[in-house]
Amino acid sequence: MTSLVLWLILAVIVVVFGIQMVGGLTSLLFSLCIGAVAGWLAGTFMRGRGFGVLKNILVGIVGAVVGRILFGLAGFHGAGIIASLVTATVGAIVVLYCVQWIQSS
Repeated sequence: MTSLVLWLILAVIVVVFGIQMVGGLTSLLFSLCIGAVAGWLAGTFMRGRGFGVLKNILVGIVGAVVGRILFGLAGFHGAGIIASLVTATVGAIVVLYCVQWIQSS
């Protein structure tokens, strides 16, 4: 239960920063939906390294923000649903790897 509360606090922090970063509530809701799908895809892609459906969705939402930052630093700025989904999925995979690495050490 404590773990879920920590995940929810992290998600709220990401949402607050996401509103400022994305530029509006509509864009944020779109990003959250894409992040949820990306979290599910990342959990499916990484087979056995996911945390369950709810936590994978939260990881996807965090991963959407992380992916947008990483792709922005790399100079890639895609537009559209497919580009957003790819960005969020890559970000979610990075977040899953980082969380697994922290838990294993």
